[in-house]
Amino acid sequence: MTYLSTVQLTDGPASQPVLAAVKNSQQTFPLMKSHSIVLVFTDSPASDATAWSHRFEDKNLEQLCLQISFLWRSKVTFLLSFPEKTDFTQDGVDVYRRLSMSTHGDYIIVKSADETSEILRKVISTSFFPENVGVGFELEVGTSINPTPDNDGDWVFTLLTTAMGDTKDLPDVKGTIVISQGSGYKLVAGRNMKLVTITSPNGKYNYRTYLQSKNTLLFDYNSDMMIDVGNGIVHLGVTMHSTIRTFGFPDYQSMSYHVVQWNEKLVREAFIAFRRPQEDCTFEWAFNPWVNTDDCPPGPIMQVHLLNYNGYYKGRVTPGYCDQIAHYSPQVQGFVVPENQNVMVREKTRVITPVESCSINDSPNQFIFILEQHIGNLKIYQTLAAEIEKIVNLVNPVTENSYQKEFTLLVFNDVNSRVLFSSYNPNNFIKKFLEVIPQLEYSNSLQISLGLLSIVQAQKQNIKPTSQVFYFTNQATTTVAQIDRGWDIIDRNIEFNFFTIADGVTTEIFALPKPLELVQKMSNGRIIPLSGNENTLVNLFADIMPTNALTTDNEKYDCHSSPYTLDAFVEKNVDATVFQIVGTGLKDISIADATGTTVPVDANVHFQNANFKSLNIDTSKYTPGKWTVSISTSRGGCQLTVRHKSRNGVVYGFTDKSDADIVNTQIPLQRSALPTNEPIYIPIRIKQDTQQMTKLTSNLEIQLVNRARYDQPASYQNSSVLQRDSATCSFNYITPKVTIPRNDLTTFTLTSYDDTNSLILRRIFYYYQHSPADPSVCHGGQVDKYGQCICPERYTGEYCWDRICASGATLSHGICSCSSGFYGDFCELELLMPNATTPSTTALPFETTTKTGSTFFTGFFSVIMIIVSFHF
Repeated sequence: MTYLSTVQLTDGPASQPVLAAVKNSQQTFPLMKSHSIVLVFTDSPASDATAWSHRFEDKNLEQLCLQISFLWRSKVTFLLSFPEKTDFTQDGVDVYRRLSMSTHGDYIIVKSADETSEILRKVISTSFFPENVGVGFELEVGTSINPTPDNDGDWVFTLLTTAMGDTKDLPDVKGTIVISQGSGYKLVAGRNMKLVTITSPNGKYNYRTYLQSKNTLLFDYNSDMMIDVGNGIVHLGVTMHSTIRTFGFPDYQSMSYHVVQWNEKLVREAFIAFRRPQEDCTFEWAFNPWVNTDDCPPGPIMQVHLLNYNGYYKGRVTPGYCDQIAHYSPQVQGFVVPENQNVMVREKTRVITPVESCSINDSPNQFIFILEQHIGNLKIYQTLAAEIEKIVNLVNPVTENSYQKEFTLLVFNDVNSRVLFSSYNPNNFIKKFLEVIPQLEYSNSLQISLGLLSIVQAQKQNIKPTSQVFYFTNQATTTVAQIDRGWDIIDRNIEFNFFTIADGVTTEIFALPKPLELVQKMSNGRIIPLSGNENTLVNLFADIMPTNALTTDNEKYDCHSSPYTLDAFVEKNVDATVFQIVGTGLKDISIADATGTTVPVDANVHFQNANFKSLNIDTSKYTPGKWTVSISTSRGGCQLTVRHKSRNGVVYGFTDKSDADIVNTQIPLQRSALPTNEPIYIPIRIKQDTQQMTKLTSNLEIQLVNRARYDQPASYQNSSVLQRDSATCSFNYITPKVTIPRNDLTTFTLTSYDDTNSLILRRIFYYYQHSPADPSVCHGGQVDKYGQCICPERYTGEYCWDRICASGATLSHGICSCSSGFYGDFCELELLMPNATTPSTTALPFETTTKTGSTFFTGFFSVIMIIVSFHF
């Protein structure tokens, strides 16, 4: 009041920078509070408005205002007193409509100071706890809203406003009294309203129906289910996850939300909430991912939230926005041809979401770079940065309508391990990658690196499985810090590839610390020695990124005294085949196919240095099956791996029941307290593209691997593989009971020939059994004699995350859907209907008085920010 009594008004320009004021008003740190009302008074068009754009990458002021409003959950309301004959279609005026519509605020055309005073006293005064239950803009027909007040007798408010540029009378609302009315607005309210019905519209109108309630919710969209923060923006073409938290509501049976446009047209059907498995989430509920976001029209949307109370609901609506992202369009997309060398063309792969269970050995969807900050690696990182755009383009990161992949960068030394950034937008990833490489601090030596911690962090960042990790380390780094973690297993949906960079001293080509070598093996990853001066890496990545079906993995620690001759397995009908050979001073390499036909080596080399060769062989020109390879080195050992890009996929499981189709993904036996292991079944899920299931005859071999000598595996057991009913079993094959020894690393090799004796399937998987030898991973449960979790009451699943609902209830998306009369996490509690409360007075809602702060609820506070921008 002191300020307003002394302010001096001047005759300024006809338009004013109103949007800058709206933005700045919500950045009054540390005074800013959430759930605010931004109240803007102006008679001027916004001079800083631009044309309406649904691409938030444009970063104009309108979009910044909207993003800040979504962050703070604030509503922007405009009181507009324009001169006669104002052009309401110009962006400087229309932007007020757009912002209020996008934030679920209001815009009201006022004609006089008296009308402004009336609005402040009788309209704005009803917004001390405004919880929107229905919102619509520019409607031309009547509509109905179920307001679901907290208690019987609560007031339900509906504010009707005239659409921008319209002069027609506002419609009526049945069963209400008029609180305030002016030339461009009407506020009505009613009690005991089961339905708000708007009738007899005479032109375009807007409405907002709201309650005064302390019960609220927070809702966010995010491209990453593992992150506990987000906003109200849907990026079109990107699979969007959503999370929610409620405050103050009585316990509900279930919860859903669906999406409509600002004009109430349906965008997407309802999704049902489920509890998130993470224990440290602020937003404890989540929903299935919204995959087909392209169906959302660009612009404002509204989430309609319903909390189910056994036949009746409590509802809220929240604002959202569908962002028409600026799709990344490099000049060459999908493949590159650097320096006149051929690179394989990558076919489009679909987006894999965490809820899909049919993803078997598909092409990776996320690529994680882990860079050790050793000065000897700098030249390699410079090469990597120079070619990062070409490398990213290898995997078809975008289509015309959507982003397909996720890219992540971690860095570490012997002090810190940091996740620097992760992005589904390759343009952003490339830009940041180029900025970071020269800015990193590099050390001459790392005493004890935090490489294992980076590996754990990479698994936490695995938000779009399956993933490939590219871990760069110098051979001079020989020791990694052990970390204290209760889960010592590498996930089955992530592959760690280790690039060892020569230090000019180390002669052992397999110079990788043993803990990292174990990670490489048990994730079916690669070891790739690099010189310190590689000038190009793109062809190497072209051989790595699409091929993850491992058919051959053999090594010998002495390949120089005499050549190492071994079998290499090449499947029939594959899309690509890559042979990779490791050894110090490789020489005299020869390859012959299954009929003895020579396969030229040099002509198929795609990337090489003195100690490594990557051969990309078109196997359609040769006979598949068991090939013969001979390798010699100038000193030390050598290794050969063969991988395919294949349409056939394999997944293993472990169970004690022959008819089980819900299985353990890891070998559980080490958790058993018994001194000897019990036999266990191994169900196998095989996805085939071109072969018929009836033609598959398989042989399963289990090998033990000595961690000290990977070149001397001990073959343990061969077993037949039996076919199951594929109509009822997703795991369509199973072994007889197999006794798996308690060994750190076991190798499972699956081999199959068709009726013509052609090799159609050969897959190698490593399994590691060093999980805690106790029930600590069972979340309060115990273990049986097989090492499988015995879950606490009302929980089930491999690690006891899943609920068991009470009789009569059903489990849907992780939550129990209760039958009539019951509620609770498991539907085990009998529902008692809340007592209706009726206020003893009949005072009009705007006459209610409260003491400042007495109605604030824990965690949120409301504040009204007033912006005055008048052209005098």
